[in-house]
Amino acid sequence: MVTKLEAFKSPRFIGKPLLADIEFFDSLEKVDKFATDTGIKIFVTSSTRLQGGVVSGAIVRPASRSNHLVGHGIDMNVSLGDKLFNSNDLDKNNLKNLPKEIQNFIQSIRNDPMLRWGGDFTPADSVHIDDGLNVRDAATWDAKFPIIQSEMRALSQPNSISGQPRILFLTDPPMRGDDVLAVQKALIQKGFSLKADGVFGAATDNAVTAFQEKQGLTADGIVGPGTRKALGL
Repeated sequence: MVTKLEAFKSPRFIGKPLLADIEFFDSLEKVDKFATDTGIKIFVTSSTRLQGGVVSGAIVRPASRSNHLVGHGIDMNVSLGDKLFNSNDLDKNNLKNLPKEIQNFIQSIRNDPMLRWGGDFTPADSVHIDDGLNVRDAATWDAKFPIIQSEMRALSQPNSISGQPRILFLTDPPMRGDDVLAVQKALIQKGFSLKADGVFGAATDNAVTAFQEKQGLTADGIVGPGTRKALGL
């Protein structure tokens, strides 16, 4: 077993950063292929989570042994053309009314022997995709849980060991620190209205994304080297 939290990146995955256990990457690559084959994009709304964290916009109560807690699940909307299809659109009872591209994407997930679409769960969670690790291999889920949770907790704290700026983005619970405060102050100086409290919450995420779009940067809400430089930090 190899367990490590890393960012999965692909042009087909848009929206929020996708943090996952590297042993979930094979499944994500299959999802990526299904998206490519059907011409849709996956708008990520949530990936790996801290236990007890508030899940904004959740359509079902988070499970105590959720695959999100070990980096083996994502929540998403589906983007096709200029429209975003959310949980109501993706409801199992509405599948026949969806564009064929989305129907084929979801069916590809359902046909895969490892992947699961949350629309088939009880209660249904139509924006969820995972690999069923919590039910097919409970012992591995148990072994991964403390490792992934430890790495998630480390992400929420300032990097005082290496001295290198950490990458900032929206997490649950949110990142906190002087580096977040510096970004907020820089955004305020650029004309954005938000509270400089050192907490990278939804308002900061929205401001960063709007700033990136205005600057012609990738509008993903992630404060990396490029966005930091554009902010003058």
